[in-house]
Amino acid sequence: MRSSKLFVFFFIFSFTGLFAQPDIDSLQKELAKAAADTSRIHILSGLASSYFRDNNFEKTKDCADQIAVLAEKTKNHKGQARAYEIYGLLDDARSDFDAALQNYALALPLYEKEGDAYNTSILHQDIANAYYSLGTNDKALKHYMESLKLREQMGDSSAMASSYMGMSNVYGQMNRHDLSLDFAKKALRLKQKYNEQRMVSWLLNNIGAIYLESGDTASALPYYSRSVELKKQLNDQYGLATTYKNIGTIELRKKQYAAALGHYRLALEIRMKLNPDDAYEMAVCFDDIGSVYMDMGMNDSAVHYIAQAIELGEKINSWELLRLPYSNMAQVLAKKGDYEGAYKYELKYRAAKDSTLSSETNALMTEMAAKYDNEKKEQRIALQELELSDQKKMNILVIAVALFAVLLAFVMLRGYLSKKKANRQLQEKNELIEHQKALVEEKNKDITDSIHYAQRIQRAILPSAEYQQKLIPDSFTLFRPKDIVSGDFYWMEQWNGKTVIAVVDCTGHGVPGAFMTFVAYSLLNEAVLEHGISDPAAVLNEMRRNLNRMLRQKNDAEALKDGMDISICVLDRNTMTLDYAGAYNPLWLVRNGTLRETKADKQPIGVFTGEGEKPFTTHSIALEKGDVIYLFTDGYADQFGGDKGKKFKYKSLQQLLASLHDKPMGEQKAELDRTFESWKGRLEQLDDVCVFGMRI
Repeated sequence: MRSSKLFVFFFIFSFTGLFAQPDIDSLQKELAKAAADTSRIHILSGLASSYFRDNNFEKTKDCADQIAVLAEKTKNHKGQARAYEIYGLLDDARSDFDAALQNYALALPLYEKEGDAYNTSILHQDIANAYYSLGTNDKALKHYMESLKLREQMGDSSAMASSYMGMSNVYGQMNRHDLSLDFAKKALRLKQKYNEQRMVSWLLNNIGAIYLESGDTASALPYYSRSVELKKQLNDQYGLATTYKNIGTIELRKKQYAAALGHYRLALEIRMKLNPDDAYEMAVCFDDIGSVYMDMGMNDSAVHYIAQAIELGEKINSWELLRLPYSNMAQVLAKKGDYEGAYKYELKYRAAKDSTLSSETNALMTEMAAKYDNEKKEQRIALQELELSDQKKMNILVIAVALFAVLLAFVMLRGYLSKKKANRQLQEKNELIEHQKALVEEKNKDITDSIHYAQRIQRAILPSAEYQQKLIPDSFTLFRPKDIVSGDFYWMEQWNGKTVIAVVDCTGHGVPGAFMTFVAYSLLNEAVLEHGISDPAAVLNEMRRNLNRMLRQKNDAEALKDGMDISICVLDRNTMTLDYAGAYNPLWLVRNGTLRETKADKQPIGVFTGEGEKPFTTHSIALEKGDVIYLFTDGYADQFGGDKGKKFKYKSLQQLLASLHDKPMGEQKAELDRTFESWKGRLEQLDDVCVFGMRI
């Protein structure tokens, strides 16, 4: 069971605390009258803050866009930093913490360059909040400490409280409840001193959460009650949802299931009303509801809600968030008898748990713990000196400790016997899981070995690098299969003094695509080397005829799955001509920096149910020395990536090749490969990739 601390509210207060909060109408009137760009940037920042506070993210982004344009125009570094910071906060609001960190990384050096300690401290807090939400506690703690250091130098006590709050959360996540409570109470004293009631209400919630996590529900409830009362006065719906959720956790521990479900569903209802795109908080709500059903033994309902929590947690890649849903899913699947699934989620839980701790985190935690443990030690010494003056109190204390020790020993013995029984049952389940795991691994190894053998066969039919350089010295081939084996391949031969080159994209990728490459390879050899066909269109016609015969294809939907797209050309160096034909895949020629496209026939090799099969067309191209020819499949252009996760597209590929055409062919291949990898980033490769280029 998870006790919520401060999540998005850190981001909101980091942002809205930058400016006074006049009403939006007043700011819009000021903006209409402002002439100087610097003044407009400041007013737009205030407007963005107000819109963000009201959850109007579309207008917040519009303000940030205007700030970015004005700042770029005037080379205003603070304005540029402000725009990046707002973009990051908007990313935070939709739980895209990786994108937020990218924007914060752009803003931070700009604030530091201007010597702006105030905004630099706020940005360190923003960065720490994002890392905390991702469960990267070492980096979160580092940036909270950087923020605190700057605020101590400025003497900004109110802002120091925000740093204390963040550090409290991190130590709570590390189960250092003593340090977590110290920092939370430090923050509470400061916020009460400055009468910041909204933050006081949240700190009351946090302290209740810390007591709850340490198992002290009796101490937690009064803090939650005070927090709810204050949040109702402030109409803080977001805060109410968090505290309702925490009260539900107490009720769940007391096995008051109806009451717990009521508070958890109330929290979910508020979250959905305020911001349904907040994947982090929505996932927490789903997992909480699933936990209740799991305790009640309603396993199917538990799986339904916990699966939604896992889906959202994996979407935003938050290890901190995923730990508990993974653990809960492992438990509920074990109860259902799905031991293989339980074992899978148990491994995921361990990975998520391990990821939240690192050597750097432990070092920082030890440093801070030592500092505050020393303070506590000094307090204990003073207390002991005071108690020594009253021997009677000391005697009472000794007796109480002795009684407590006896009680503790009894509880520990009882727990040991219970745990021993549970471990024996768990060992039996683990042995069953290990047996099932071994069977699965053995099958997977057999399958993988077979696929690797198919890869060696497929590699053998491709032209070797030496053979390609012999036929076409000034050329390259970029070949990147999606899986171990590929549905793309390339083919080249010398026939009757001419060089024949083909780039082929067979249906599918992986093993199904690889099977089709062997068929296509055989058809090409048969048409060119056995029958001596040298006209590209005639080669394609012959391949289509033989493919239909081999696969017994007819005009039905199922048959359409088997086929290939291909570009084939015949180079005659004596006459300086190139004959080309294509099935969907075009040919690009770059001459003097200008790219020219020779279009392919819009039909594949295989059954086609469009306007009916037509003979393929041969295009003859008169070549000039220095021309660069490119043949390719669709894998490069169709790859998703970039900042917005969109396709690379053919237009971008044309621009890239036009910019590279005058470079050596080896450099072109390396740059194409680097650009593809950079564009793809963390996303999965979508399809096989094959790009061939040659210079005349």
